[in-house]
Amino acid sequence: MLGPEFLRVDGILNHQIDPAFISLVGDQLAAHFEGKGANCVLTAEAAGNIVAYELARRLGIRALYAKKGKAATMIRPIVRSVVSPTKGTKTELAISGDYLGPEDRVIVVDDFLYQGVTSAALGDMVLEAGGTMVGFGFVIEKTFARGRKGLHRFQVPVMSLAPIQSMNPEDGTIVFAEGDEVQA
Repeated sequence: MLGPEFLRVDGILNHQIDPAFISLVGDQLAAHFEGKGANCVLTAEAAGNIVAYELARRLGIRALYAKKGKAATMIRPIVRSVVSPTKGTKTELAISGDYLGPEDRVIVVDDFLYQGVTSAALGDMVLEAGGTMVGFGFVIEKTFARGRKGLHRFQVPVMSLAPIQSMNPEDGTIVFAEGDEVQA
């Protein structure tokens, strides 16, 4: 833990990947979204890529990620600019309209739900492409940041595997939210 808002998981999730952990993440997310009619899992480059891949593989659908920056070769780009709450930098996310369209039923996934800025931008990109949002899935949710509230406008389920209510960097304790405690 690096502070009351920043949790270090780079040893298992977003720098070094623990395959057994990611396998469990894929299993749990798939159990939640199975039978919801999704045909695409979408994330933002890069930490969410492995989560999106694992979920897509288990559901037998494709994974798609929004690239950081718009490539010159990208046809019919759908673009959003977001400011990273952890890095404080502005990033342009782009998806080719060739890979996302009205026929798509999409689950947006990521490693963290913090303020919900990136996930909401991805949801908006799905809607701009004419697609349908099926739900949002996250490995870790920092419920104290209220990112879930920003996703309510999509009117789809929001699922997190490890909802964290609070973190204390002084003694290293993490308090997890339970069922009904996960509020917007």
